[in-house]
Amino acid sequence: MPIRDVFKITRKTFFNPAGWIDFDALKSQNQTIFSTIKALFSAPQPERQETFEEAMQRLGLTEEDVTKTARVYRWYAVVFFLLGFIAFVYAFYLLFGHYTITGWLLGLGASGLFLVQAFKYDFWSFQMRSRKLGLTVSEWTSSILGGGKGTSK
Repeated sequence: MPIRDVFKITRKTFFNPAGWIDFDALKSQNQTIFSTIKALFSAPQPERQETFEEAMQRLGLTEEDVTKTARVYRWYAVVFFLLGFIAFVYAFYLLFGHYTITGWLLGLGASGLFLVQAFKYDFWSFQMRSRKLGLTVSEWTSSILGGGKGTSK
């Protein structure tokens, strides 16, 4: 190796802002963040277009299996809702009984997670009771509030 390469001094030896902030890593991290955010706000395309009955045939399910699973999912939703309510009440107990804001925030977070799980299982149960795939949240909401289709099967 030539001696001049060992003692090579360039502009980047003393002045290299891109190297100081690790521009390449920063750029790749931002690209990852923006692609993740973009994926969150775009609806995924379904793998196949099929009706509820076609899906039942493909998966080898009977009406009894679907009814039993819908009932189990409904119970899961009720249990998660109760746990969410208990966590919500406990969060306010921590806030007013022990004056801990961090406990209150953690309790609200846990309550939110429980309620999200309750929604998920109740929505799946609603789709099974309605015998229709691809229902929307507004249809679920109208069935809860207005007694729409899918609530009495």
